[in-house]
Amino acid sequence: QMDFSHLFEPLAIGQGDRKLVLKNRMVMAPMITRLANGQGEVTPRMVAYYAERAKGGIGAIIVEAIDIEERAVFNLLGIYHDRFINELENLAVTIKEKGAAVIAQIYHIGLRGGFPGPNVLTIAKIQQTLELFSRAAERVKKAGFDGVMIHGAHGYLVSSFLSPLTNQREDQYGGSQERRTRFAVEVVKAIRQAVGKDFPIIFRMNATDFLPGGLTLEDAKVTAPLLESAGVDVISVGSGIGIVPHDPTLGNDQSSSYMVMPMYFPRGWRVGMGAEIKNLVKIPVSISGRINDPLIARDILVQKKADLIDLGRQMLADPYFPQKIADGRTEDICRCIACNYCHGKRFRALKQIRCAVNPLAGRESEARDPRPSPAPLRVMVVGGGIAGLQAAIGLTKRGFRVSLFEKETRLGGQLELAALPPGKGEVRSLLEFLIRQTEKSGIKVNLNSEITPEFVLAERPFAVIIATGGRPIYPKSIPIEKNMNCLPAWDILSGDTKSLGAKTVILGGGFVAAEIADFICEKGMAKDLTIIEMREDIAMDLEPISRQNLLKKLQDYGVKMVPNFLIRQVAGGEVIGEVVGNGNSKRIEADTVIIALGTESVNFPAGALKKAGVKVVFIGDAREPRGIAEAMREGYIAGVSLDPS
Repeated sequence: QMDFSHLFEPLAIGQGDRKLVLKNRMVMAPMITRLANGQGEVTPRMVAYYAERAKGGIGAIIVEAIDIEERAVFNLLGIYHDRFINELENLAVTIKEKGAAVIAQIYHIGLRGGFPGPNVLTIAKIQQTLELFSRAAERVKKAGFDGVMIHGAHGYLVSSFLSPLTNQREDQYGGSQERRTRFAVEVVKAIRQAVGKDFPIIFRMNATDFLPGGLTLEDAKVTAPLLESAGVDVISVGSGIGIVPHDPTLGNDQSSSYMVMPMYFPRGWRVGMGAEIKNLVKIPVSISGRINDPLIARDILVQKKADLIDLGRQMLADPYFPQKIADGRTEDICRCIACNYCHGKRFRALKQIRCAVNPLAGRESEARDPRPSPAPLRVMVVGGGIAGLQAAIGLTKRGFRVSLFEKETRLGGQLELAALPPGKGEVRSLLEFLIRQTEKSGIKVNLNSEITPEFVLAERPFAVIIATGGRPIYPKSIPIEKNMNCLPAWDILSGDTKSLGAKTVILGGGFVAAEIADFICEKGMAKDLTIIEMREDIAMDLEPISRQNLLKKLQDYGVKMVPNFLIRQVAGGEVIGEVVGNGNSKRIEADTVIIALGTESVNFPAGALKKAGVKVVFIGDAREPRGIAEAMREGYIAGVSLDPS
């Protein structure tokens, strides 16, 4: 049994006589959810979301960024008027009743609001903004929160003052890092005057912006002690700048990747920067960034690199992360795979928060205790990918007698292949989690078992869940010469690499094609590699932060990327087609062609089963080819909603 006692040591924060005592060293980091209503108010859905995480054993929850100034935004919390206090109080009370301390993060959106600018704030406007921060903090305290966090990172207003890239003022607020910190110090002092000495103030700051000309770690080392002297009680260390819509030089997908790190960043990637800040101050320091492993969290504390662990996306993936550690059930933790599905939903689609690996994230208010099966009715699950595994686990918990059938020699389906491209190994943690839960549930697993409708009829089950997944599309409409060396993309990942020629062309330019190209380049399997795509760009179906980084890798490898290419045929050692839009003929030499034109459902005829009275449910790619999130969601729904009557 591992010793995780360091994670459960209490910590008192604050400078007054009445300090806030956190019951453990794990804090839920603030993440915008868009669960507020259109007026910026707390909703029942938001309360349920935070309540679930408070029940999971976290020491404190920092409620997502709350705007101090009225503006037209999409479902973001506001605190610029007293009318917000009552519902915020309800949220705070609920979180505390469930066992966690509660802190509110307040911010001014600044450059990242998508409005024209930037404009130089006048001294009068600065004073007005300080007043907005002060009043917002007063409302936070009136609403019963235990503390307040100032958002001074990621390109919002306070962060913009700290960065030499965005602060080019020549007055008392600019010119040196000490002067650039002045506005942040004044915000701290204004809030302290409003809330008194016994109310903890946390400051979220960047260790570095990761932008040319932006804030560096050396700048941050100047700022941190000044914040401590101003009265900050805890420093929370972040990095990176989010997208600035009107000027990508001030914030873009590249700088965003250091803020919400994709899976190819190592676990605990930001810890070293946090440790450098901690060495300069006496107040506690918290750190975040790809911390999804209890051992990493523990070691950060043991090695005194930070005093608190900020858990963001991991608390989205598994709200019970802290409790499972306390109970000695670390093998039951569902780890965040850093796919950034959540980030894409909130910041690109402007939709409510969701999680690829947690089907209930953002939907907690919809959760119901599933109806148990009154008798151990037999259910067959056909397919051992993530949808089938998820369904089997859920059905077993309800008392169904589940048998799972997989035609391959191992469980996992496409997820096994998805973990093979460079930087995608984190995906395997989801597969390992589902297999562990399947084993613990006692589900009868039958490998090497290709199931037919006739076999199902002979078994006479109560229901059958069809989770047969998908298979690569072979382009029937594109003539391909028989003697052409032609390989499905999946075969490359599964080890068929010896037959690649000198000039390799990938047909199809979705994210799978781009990841295959990355895989080929890392293995040194092809010197001349081209991706062709009918749409206007490559990997457009990939989450933007991950996409930007993947495309940069391909460019560095020298991969040729040819968008707007409509394939007509493959013959005579060439891929022949035309340019979309003008119809001009285009030819690309190829001695090997890799087909990555998408996935189609594996057909499973179910008509006879339905006629025989067997309940049939199609889930995952068997229903329609999509991604991890949909497979997990549909597997979950099948597990909890199958009617036993």
